[in-house]
Amino acid sequence: MPLIPLKENDIALGVPLPWSVMDAEGKVIFEQSRTVDNQPLLTQLFKLGLYRSAPETDADEKLDVAGNGSQAEVQLSTLAQVQLAPGDLVQLQTLHPTHAERYQVRMIGFHAPVSILVSTPIVQGRLAFIKEGQQFLVRGFVGKDAVAYKTRVLKSNLSPFPYLHLAYPETVQSMRIRSSARVSVELVTSVMGPSGQAGAKLIDLSVGGARLLSPRPFAEKGDEVKMSFRINPSGLDVYMTIKAKVRAVHRDETGQGNVATGVEFSALTDQDRLYLTNMVYQNLLKDTL
Repeated sequence: MPLIPLKENDIALGVPLPWSVMDAEGKVIFEQSRTVDNQPLLTQLFKLGLYRSAPETDADEKLDVAGNGSQAEVQLSTLAQVQLAPGDLVQLQTLHPTHAERYQVRMIGFHAPVSILVSTPIVQGRLAFIKEGQQFLVRGFVGKDAVAYKTRVLKSNLSPFPYLHLAYPETVQSMRIRSSARVSVELVTSVMGPSGQAGAKLIDLSVGGARLLSPRPFAEKGDEVKMSFRINPSGLDVYMTIKAKVRAVHRDETGQGNVATGVEFSALTDQDRLYLTNMVYQNLLKDTL
């Protein structure tokens, strides 16, 4: 929870407080609506430092929850309600006016309402330098929902393993990810069509379908095909064979002479759907959030 330092003229004696007053650790000293009428006590507290929480969820400051510019269907909830679990992959994005670094870390656990524990980011095999007090935007996925919240680093620890304490968020914003959400990929794919086997490159993927590029057409609109490709959801190497129906065939717009083919998956097993969902969410988190 980001904090804003208060000045002495921010608090008027005998007037109900418009927000809770906190110390540097975020502990509430005076609750919202309370009236302060002890000037000597207030003067002493200001010497130690008084703060209020920064507005994180105002109507005109919606977080880009999915990381793609969309702010539709955003809902407010608590971290307990969204149920991020230990082992879940989340992304830390630095809050900087000119550039944003992004790190992938794993949830270790949390102690409400104090802190969240996550693994320390690793960049090119080395621990990233994370300063205490540094602010981040956290993004992750829970089921079909993308979630986001702002936080700051309370403590960076190296023992018994590298991990971070992040400030526990008061609110979390979430948005339902539709089944049509697509991610960019580059997967070598074998396609069995009406005219035999052909090679193609799978360039985008969703839970419901895909888009492929090939040197020449391998099917026409309405044809049934069978696709085989390898994915790596959450580090698990999976070889998939999926039936699909061709929905569109046209020349690729890049001008390289390739043919773009859009397909809709059919007769997916529950296991196939799980693998595809994991793959899509993993790539959304890694590449576009």
